[in-house]
Amino acid sequence: MFYEALYPELGKLFYYVASVDGKVRGAERESLQKIIQNSWKPLENSVDKYGTDLANLIDFSFDYEESEHVTKNGMESFEAFFNDNKLSFTPVIISNILQTVKTIAEAYHGKNKGEEKVLKRLNELFQK
Repeated sequence: MFYEALYPELGKLFYYVASVDGKVRGAERESLQKIIQNSWKPLENSVDKYGTDLANLIDFSFDYEESEHVTKNGMESFEAFFNDNKLSFTPVIISNILQTVKTIAEAYHGKNKGEEKVLKRLNELFQK
């Protein structure tokens, strides 16, 4: 199932964006949780065997990356996933991804250079 694989990849990507400056701030985490609730959960209605919305996997994956102090590049992981699943990425999904990255990046004193690079790289990836 596409969304079951997509959401953990998004958690990795969003963690990478939040941590690109070396620290995940509370404002970044709060912004992510709001956008999951307002943009990702309404996107589609997939649930796990317990009836939990699969969009929660974004947050779970983000938490895992943070708790394990993951140092690998979540952008590279997402790029590989995107390239393997391009046909499944709708304009709405792409828009949600870009909006989420912008929201996280602007949550704490505006975008920094690292966050701007990630956003630029994503825009280039989606235009291919």
